[in-house]
Amino acid sequence: MEEKILGSAQYFYIHIEKRSLPLEASKALVNSCRGKGSHKLALSMLERAKKHLSLWLSDSSQVQIYKRYFGHLAKKDELTLGECFSPFVLVNAWESFYDILIADREKRKGSFGWIREFFESLEIESLLDDSDPKGVLEKLISSLDLPEDHSFYVATHIAYMINPHAFMPLTKSTGEAIGVRESRAYFRLVENAVKKGIKPIEAYAFLHLLYEDVPSKGIGVDHILGIDRELELLKVAERLWNAGEFYEAHEVLEEVWECVKDKEKRECYQGVIRFAIALHHYRSGEDKKAENVLKKAVPQMERCGASLPINLRELSLQSKDILHRLKEGKAVDSFPTLKVI
Repeated sequence: MEEKILGSAQYFYIHIEKRSLPLEASKALVNSCRGKGSHKLALSMLERAKKHLSLWLSDSSQVQIYKRYFGHLAKKDELTLGECFSPFVLVNAWESFYDILIADREKRKGSFGWIREFFESLEIESLLDDSDPKGVLEKLISSLDLPEDHSFYVATHIAYMINPHAFMPLTKSTGEAIGVRESRAYFRLVENAVKKGIKPIEAYAFLHLLYEDVPSKGIGVDHILGIDRELELLKVAERLWNAGEFYEAHEVLEEVWECVKDKEKRECYQGVIRFAIALHHYRSGEDKKAENVLKKAVPQMERCGASLPINLRELSLQSKDILHRLKEGKAVDSFPTLKVI
């Protein structure tokens, strides 16, 4: 019975969530950096993990931040070991990074830079030859510049990448659900799993299935119930846009653009995305940037022949008016409203 349950959990972990992708991407990056694997393969795995981010992450803004970060990794000639580990760590310990960014407004504003610097500065190489798992975990916990209630859990993911046989990745929600909040209880859990012939990653998959709020479960339920993901995301974008958070709205709209397959609709949405960026630039005092972006957005919205579930015609007219005012050096008195129809 135990084998069947573990088998089901592993199937969910690998096949439904495809959560092995960031792990394989991290391994491929490590091999590439050490000259033991194809750099092209590593980039391909990283791109696949990037493509599936919305399957694992429930926050649209976080999806866009990670996509930007993964794109940054793909462009670098050399990566630190911390950067190689980062796809697996970010995706599997996503809730810790989410909580940190939400709690700290300054980190949230510079989220891409903070994540980039965090993994660039990880000094892991000295721990590779350390044969004491408990010592490795404690050193990691003390070296991470993270809130105390998150550093332990993030450290388990980094430690797993160092030695997958001695460590089990553990998230905050799972750890709190089973009462594992410190090293002693953690190693007792790992040792019990190993004694029963259960690989740490299998135990993680099983616990993940039981105790976490998995975004992919929601996506599956939405599909079964016939819930339109495009419409659901647009409702989020509507709330952000009308609150004046144009940059955040554009990030959600980019996810809408990605889930739409029709070429004409994608072109229309791109115009709306650019409109949001233009408004963000204007709010930031960068009138010329706003004008340049609007020059691309206006014709895209104006020539749209597809039917979108938003007030596109109204947005198109208002974008032309704002562009005209910017060209004449006039101030924009009011901002348009995004409405989901």
